Amino acid sequence: MKKRILVPIDFEQQSILNLEWAKFYAKFNNSEIILTHIIEETSFLKKIFKQENFEEKIRKEVADNLKDIAKEHFSSSEQYLCEISTGKAYEEIEKLTEKFEPEMVILGKNENQIKGRRLGSNTLHVINETDYPVVTIYGTQKPENLNNVILLPLDLTKPIANQADVAVEYAKIFGAKIKAITVNNEESVAHKSNLLTKMNNLKDFFEKNKIDCEIEIIEDYETNPATIINEIAEKLKPIFVIIMTRNESNIKQFFIGSIAKEIIENCNAPVLSVKPWEIDGNENLIFEAVYDPLNIF
Repeated sequence: MKKRILVPIDFEQQSILNLEWAKFYAKFNNSEIILTHIIEETSFLKKIFKQENFEEKIRKEVADNLKDIAKEHFSSSEQYLCEISTGKAYEEIEKLTEKFEPEMVILGKNENQIKGRRLGSNTLHVINETDYPVVTIYGTQKPENLNNVILLPLDLTKPIANQADVAVEYAKIFGAKIKAITVNNEESVAHKSNLLTKMNNLKDFFEKNKIDCEIEIIEDYETNPATIINEIAEKLKPIFVIIMTRNESNIKQFFIGSIAKEIIENCNAPVLSVKPWEIDGNENLIFEAVYDPLNIF
């Protein structure tokens, strides 16, 4: 099956930068890039669309703009595909993920000067609802400035088998090292020993999969873990930070966890967000599942 990366384009600078990231990620897996623009329906537009040929004219203009961007960024038409749809942005993106089954969706984060937030409602909706990995990009950092490492922040008080699956798959694609970190905010000796055992088990698992891995337990009893993770990501400049948006032991949880949301919103490095999944033999999984009967992860 052909690998694909979905990149919504709104013709703003951030979405054009997202296309550069998509090209960087695509070269490792020979992926086709789907450039899409959603013409968002409003009551005003619905009235205008009733006018003769107005929607057709809008779609033609959007198609021409997408083609111009594609020609500027790609040497061959075989490297990309353009898609245009009309409706609510997050709903149309969800439909496109079902159609193309992308290995990732790349979305931008733009600073909201009024609310001081980077994540828009469409981005949150997509992360919350899609079953496919979403990479969020912020700022002017370009892929050329990265280190070939994946940052894997872990909450070892919860299951992490899904997160380990994703890290293995992407580390193999990129030929990347994994830096696995966890924050210890308890002074209990037994708790520290348990963390060390789990981290060493995880390191052994990665090494058996022929992946170079560095582990680190950060002792900090006061700082918010999201703040620590974001500071490490700023210094490390990884390919991306891999997080699960839900607790793996509660996959039916609807909302993004608070720590995950804070990492997605405030991290200056690319963040790959993935929803946990049920390990079910009848289900077509996006990633291969780690069988973890002893719960060592």
